[in-house]
Amino acid sequence: MSEAGLPGVGLKLGAEVLRGSDGVWYSATGADGRPLGVLRFEPARVEAAGGVARLVERTVAARGGLLPGTLPVLDLVQDAGRIWLITPVVPQAEAAKRTVALLLGSEPVSGPGDTPVNGYGVQEPVKRDLKDGLPSRLIRTLVGLVLVGAVAGAAVFAGIKLRDKKTVMPVQISSISVHNNAPVQPSGICDTSVDMVAEFTTNGGTGVVDYEWDIPAKNHTTQAVSGAETVSGRSPKVHLAWQLKLSGSGTVTATFRITNPGVLASGAETASAGDLKYQCP
Repeated sequence: MSEAGLPGVGLKLGAEVLRGSDGVWYSATGADGRPLGVLRFEPARVEAAGGVARLVERTVAARGGLLPGTLPVLDLVQDAGRIWLITPVVPQAEAAKRTVALLLGSEPVSGPGDTPVNGYGVQEPVKRDLKDGLPSRLIRTLVGLVLVGAVAGAAVFAGIKLRDKKTVMPVQISSISVHNNAPVQPSGICDTSVDMVAEFTTNGGTGVVDYEWDIPAKNHTTQAVSGAETVSGRSPKVHLAWQLKLSGSGTVTATFRITNPGVLASGAETASAGDLKYQCP
């Protein structure tokens, strides 16, 4: 992914470092130059885990030390339906997986001192209401379910407050173009990962796009990579980290297809494809 600024929170996104069904992690640089980690949650996973309100609740618990095992949490921010988690470190795979599992999971949250020991000497959390035993500041936060500033073009994270819900114009996509995010030479993609991008021309509205990438697989078969993403603005993009391992020479093609045609403008094509030429040993 090419670097992109997140002016609302003073961050600059760097390279993609981890990708999974729950979202995509990026390296980032803070306004003071320090390295950070940024996770863009997969909207469908947040909804499946109880929605934004539940994620807010568990993130506040993690910030208060009541959800042991997560990475330290700096902020949780939202922009046009996308939820971003900001941590003070670029995570390793296991730490990232554990953090997301806890924030989206169903394990009970423990208040201070809730660490009874079983017969084997293993501490077990007590199931209790998250608000029990919390400092009054966190209680007010949880009661109001307020977290989340705005990532781009809005105020810096302040107080933890969800932006007011407003009526938004439904997205209508009039065209799709597929290309790799950064130019590559045919000899430079033999054994690497490329960032493929499906870029839309829209009416500037907001909505969820269900999609499927079709990419070549072994034995002349095709692999389907499906997902869903909330898009907003005039030219939003959906990314695919495409791992290539090629030999010989030729062309490989990635095809992007929208599977919920209700987001398409009248007469718009459902799919588009992008080619990469390769020349490998």
